[in-house]
Amino acid sequence: MNSGPYALIVEDLDFWQDALCEILADIGYQVCTASGYTEALDALDQNEFHLAVIDPVLDDSNRRNRDGLRVLQHILDQRPNTYAVIVTASDPNRIRREVREMSRDVPLFWKEEWDDSRFLAVIQELTNVKPKT
Repeated sequence: MNSGPYALIVEDLDFWQDALCEILADIGYQVCTASGYTEALDALDQNEFHLAVIDPVLDDSNRRNRDGLRVLQHILDQRPNTYAVIVTASDPNRIRREVREMSRDVPLFWKEEWDDSRFLAVIQELTNVKPKT
């Protein structure tokens, strides 16, 4: 990757990968996707990302999977200049508690209550990236 800003989407479901890619591309991000933990870490090792949008559960058949939270912890520990956002359909109370134990500064979005404009507003406020003209 040679210019920015760059976003990493860590999401196992194609529909959500595509939707998030489109939203972020519309405001000028170059987007890379990862479907799993290893793929996400490889992307983080190879590139500098301005933003990471992460689903904490990267295996829909195993609701106890927390590989996305492991990616978040890696970012918090190793990539302090990368903003992180959680997007999930998992148990809101449990995920909120688990994320808050890691960082109180990571915004959370529930897929069941999705609102493009709210997501964009939070991304723009968090990262100071404005829509491209």
